[in-house]
Parts: sequence; C-alpha cells; structure tokens
Amino acid sequence: MFRFLVVLALFASAAQLRAAASGEQLAALGAETAKSLEYCPKPDYPAEARAKHISGAGVFIIRVHVKTGRVVEVRVSRSTGHAILDQSAVRAFSQWRFKPGALQPIGVIAPWRHDPFGKEDALLKIPVDFARP
Repeated sequence: MFRFLVVLALFASAAQLRAAASGEQLAALGAETAKSLEYCPKPDYPAEARAKHISGAGVFIIRVHVKTGRVVEVRVSRSTGHAILDQSAVRAFSQWRFKPGALQPIGVIAPWRHDPFGKEDALLKIPVDFARP
C-alpha cells in the first residue's frame, strides 16, 4: 500500500484536497499550507513497481511561484532509491496547485538564503513513502 505524508502540519479545508488526500495525509498537513492547496494528486504507486515489490521513501522539494500558485520545479532531495518511484512523485508534485498569493516567499521566511527567486517563490519539503502492500 502507498503511504504519503506531507511535512507541513496543516488541516485541509478544500473539497478537492479531501478527495485527493487520505485521512493520514490530511493529519500530516499544517493549517496554513493546507488552506492554500487547491489541487494535490497523490503519486501513483506504479504497477511495475508493485509487481516487482519495489518500495522506498524519499523527500522532495517543490518550488512554487507565489503569484500563480503553480509548481515551477520539483527536486529530489533524498531519493526513494528507485527511479520509477522518484519519477512518479515528481510527476504528481508537478501538478500541485496552490491559491495564488497564499504562500510566503522564500525571501520573507529565510532572507539569509539570498535565493535569486526569493521574492517570487516558496519552497516546500514533502516526504513520500511507497510501501509494499
């Protein structure tokens, strides 16, 4: 079975979020970020990976353009150990959408980072766990 956790301790309010995320996932979300989520499909556990009993857990960093709420980049911070699982997570997280203007830019949260997109983008760290059934 696929377990998916998001490290932001929030509570979900959007109907689309409830439809996409499990109870366990909602419990792991934080209040402000969950309120700003408009669309968050879970990564698919690929049939090929399930058939081969491949599992793994990883951490992904998503960069969100604050004005539009669109994910502009997904990076693998810690791989699941399997390219097929990493690709599934990247595909899903690339589709996530947030309410425009709802997230705090990097430059506000961590001004010492001197990120070139610090005034425009937000960063979120998302763990994912593909566990065998």
